[in-house]
Amino acid sequence: MKLTLPVSFLTSIIFTFLSSTPSFSQISVQSTKGYSVNIYVEPVEIVTKGNNKCTWGYNYDLKLNYAITLTGSNIPKKLYTLQGTVTNKSVSHFFSLPVNGGQGSTISKSSVWRSESDCATATVATMSFQTINIEIEGEGISARNVSFPYSTILPVKMVSFSAEQIQEKVKLNWATATEINNDFFTIERSSDDNQWNEIKKIKGAGNSTELRNYTSYDENPAAGTFHYRIKQTDFDGNTSYSEVRTIRNTGNTKSLSLFPVPNAGNTINIKGVKEYNKNELTLLTAAGNIIFATTLSTSSVELPSLTTGIYFIRIKDKLSGELTNFRYVKI
Repeated sequence: MKLTLPVSFLTSIIFTFLSSTPSFSQISVQSTKGYSVNIYVEPVEIVTKGNNKCTWGYNYDLKLNYAITLTGSNIPKKLYTLQGTVTNKSVSHFFSLPVNGGQGSTISKSSVWRSESDCATATVATMSFQTINIEIEGEGISARNVSFPYSTILPVKMVSFSAEQIQEKVKLNWATATEINNDFFTIERSSDDNQWNEIKKIKGAGNSTELRNYTSYDENPAAGTFHYRIKQTDFDGNTSYSEVRTIRNTGNTKSLSLFPVPNAGNTINIKGVKEYNKNELTLLTAAGNIIFATTLSTSSVELPSLTTGIYFIRIKDKLSGELTNFRYVKI
């Protein structure tokens, strides 16, 4: 969701609210200098004061998880001001955030009094917090207060996801602020942003209110442009998806070759395949009819007996869907 501000504003403030799919920041503030400040804040725990004997009431603070990133151009070393409050109808909790970015946890500094005897059972949800207010100022960002609604809908709140090519691998990093009933993550890859293939599964934390960082790799990315996303699955089978990240892989270009061609026998050799069992060979007639198909196990394949003529051989990477076609001549 975007909030459209008057043209007279020199900076735009873009709100991304929590919905049925994970959001990576609850608010993004754009500077006139070319950089953005992306802010995620999530109250996760009630921190009571004293000996927790609360017959007449008790003082408490909030534990909050946060993730602050500065992206774009002309990024300063730090902001001038970054702090905020979490409020409901009757109370307000003040907290500070790191002006140079980062992620972690912080405790509010308000020590609010609550006239209830629920100190042993109170949770963030039962406190019915409604709004998070952020006070921000920095280079190209005039001093201002911005607010966004607080939501506890998502069972897993992902605060970052990145994909980075490192030599012949793609490194994937993601972080969660909270996890509830989270069974596992699935890394998925697509060549067209439409049909997705599973790369691997990563065990989730189950239940967590701590910031958790995950790292995994696509060890065998195909050449070309590919898209990545993280699928999250609950213990009850419900799923949600991250945003999509795109990689242009230039460091692992395949150079497959087929020989002998022409061939008087039935054995062919394939050069350039790294993992044979992840590739499928198909033999077709000149008209495109399939004669033979097999999953590779070695660099050599024994073809069926063929009459003299022209055929086609197709090698398919079963993970990426990448196809390599060869003109094959039997003599």
